[in-house]
Amino acid sequence: MPFLSRISTFSFNKDAFFSSGGFTFVKNLLLFINFLSLLAGVILIGGGAYIQANAGTDDLIDLSSGIAAAAIGIGVLVTVVSFFGIFGAANEKGMLLKTYFGMLLLLVVFEISVGIAAYVKSDAVEELLETAWTNSVLSGNKARLSNIQQVEMAFKCCGFRNISSFAVPMDCATTLGFTIPCVEGVKDALQGSLATIGGTGLALGFIELIGLGFSVLLFVKIAQKDRASESLMNEAWRINRSKIQYGYANYQYV
Repeated sequence: MPFLSRISTFSFNKDAFFSSGGFTFVKNLLLFINFLSLLAGVILIGGGAYIQANAGTDDLIDLSSGIAAAAIGIGVLVTVVSFFGIFGAANEKGMLLKTYFGMLLLLVVFEISVGIAAYVKSDAVEELLETAWTNSVLSGNKARLSNIQQVEMAFKCCGFRNISSFAVPMDCATTLGFTIPCVEGVKDALQGSLATIGGTGLALGFIELIGLGFSVLLFVKIAQKDRASESLMNEAWRINRSKIQYGYANYQYV
């Protein structure tokens, strides 16, 4: 069967959408859900690539790089799984729908786990930041010290918990004129990013849970349709066989 040969059956027409005893409705809805998921996956990949390309030197503990990698990774997984869903639903392929179901189930578990982990980690952000900040300053590494200074410039702050706490340079408040510590500004930025990742993961997981349900329904509908077609074929074969036997019997009496 040509690739996506039945995609033309997708329609927003009310009569078409609810036709064929619910089969077309389930199929169209699964196609629509996977189209949205595919679009979300492409957006995640593009957004992650943009963040990665524009990550600055003020990226303390590789915040931007981590977000970009997570976005690209999830985006690729969502895109691949959505492709299987669209292809399987459009071409009414039971085996592809089984593959889609298995992949989607793993993806949902992964996304929900990422979402929960992001929310849990948000409570430990301050401790994580303090450890990273302190280690960077104590290392004496020029690149890491430069990162700390870039963070101070970006958030217009000095030091971590106070203006003299591991500031770069030590006379940061005098040299740069910043009079507030960096802990709150950097913590809020990181917590906001983690909340975004967590919310995205949970939202995608919820949408794809719906996709799981409809994939099962569509698989059942396809199985019923195949059984009905097989019954019709068997009945047609039986009738044709009877006609052939009847014709042969009559021929003997001619």
